[in-house]
Amino acid sequence: MKKLQTLWYVQVKTFGFDASFGNRAQRRHLKTTLKIMMFIVLAMNISQNMIMKAHTFMREMDASRIESSHYGTTADGDSVTLFRLTNPSGAYLEVIDYGCRLIKLFVPDREGVLDDVVLGYGSLEEYETAPERFMGCLLGRYANRIAGGRFRLDSTLYQLTCNEAPNRLPGHLHGGFKGFDRVMWQAESFSRHDTVGVRFHRLSPDGEEGYPGNLTCDVIYYWLPNNTLRIEYSATTDKPTIVNLSQHIYFNLKGRRGGTVLDNELTVAADSMTPNNKAYVPTGEIVPVSGTPLDFRDRHTFLERINQPNAHIQLMGGYSANWVLRNQSGQLAKAASLKEPASSRILETWTTEPGLLIYTGINLSQNIIGKYGALSKYGGILFETLHYPNTPNEPLFPSCTLRPTEVYRSITEYRFRVDR
Repeated sequence: MKKLQTLWYVQVKTFGFDASFGNRAQRRHLKTTLKIMMFIVLAMNISQNMIMKAHTFMREMDASRIESSHYGTTADGDSVTLFRLTNPSGAYLEVIDYGCRLIKLFVPDREGVLDDVVLGYGSLEEYETAPERFMGCLLGRYANRIAGGRFRLDSTLYQLTCNEAPNRLPGHLHGGFKGFDRVMWQAESFSRHDTVGVRFHRLSPDGEEGYPGNLTCDVIYYWLPNNTLRIEYSATTDKPTIVNLSQHIYFNLKGRRGGTVLDNELTVAADSMTPNNKAYVPTGEIVPVSGTPLDFRDRHTFLERINQPNAHIQLMGGYSANWVLRNQSGQLAKAASLKEPASSRILETWTTEPGLLIYTGINLSQNIIGKYGALSKYGGILFETLHYPNTPNEPLFPSCTLRPTEVYRSITEYRFRVDR
């Protein structure tokens, strides 16, 4: 604009602004020149407006955003809402308020191509009735197993529902017949600067599945600009109880094409683990991983050592184990890293929890139909961040007891990136 103003000044001074100045040719030249310059100025103003609108549009496109829609109606008549959270890069996830389930998560590979890296079903009905009931859900009140469904707290013996019986030994798994995966949650979406999220809230009543105390729970899912899913858990109670919340998300970094996870490269920040007995609960021992196929302190694939002799792996039929993490401080720290070589996608698991249970989809099969077709054995991997299984019956394990004067808090982050 300064150049145009200068040019305008030169033209006026050269040819005169007064219509009586100069001869007819000079006045005609001046008139033509002024018309051209007025057109240029007008065009530049229009262009600037268009540029400003384009910049606004691009900022809106770059901003994180939330969309919500009706997902379906449960068999009990509850309306289920789907929330899509998109970050500035275009990566996005979808969650529903039935069981706080993560049903899609699209992140880029090394070429920048987005793909869905979590398993799931294609409809609400399947989430209610399909064989793998815990697909993508929140686990609670107690993630994983409690032996016999029993525990003693302050001299009172509590009997929980027993919803499984491995090797004919009854036990309580993932909260019972109606765990946190089988209920509706109050959901509220929010946006904070470049972060979007959904806050889930529920009161689990005293006696639900045998648990003592009214447990007020809040679970917040954040989707961050750096492709991190951050989950914050909190809970309070009106009488002594136990609580151990976690996630049951099956990851497959290969995306929709699927395939085995056993060729993924894994590191785990743990020097020891808790071996199981025939009820698939810990024996109470904490044993070193050194010299065993459960040693992932350095990067290895599962395939490298899955056939090596190991009593725990033989009992569980493959890799399904709880690692005792080095970080026992309650502060957020890196627990594991998983790399899928073909796509160069990397998933890092960070947590404040003392344990990490990794399960490699041993019981998945082609009889289970997912959102993109039949699943396969070893077609997904879980990273359950938690207090150890059967902790209420093992006094040497970190406590999972919650009392009325306390607040249960836990944080887990699933961080996605690519190895370029």
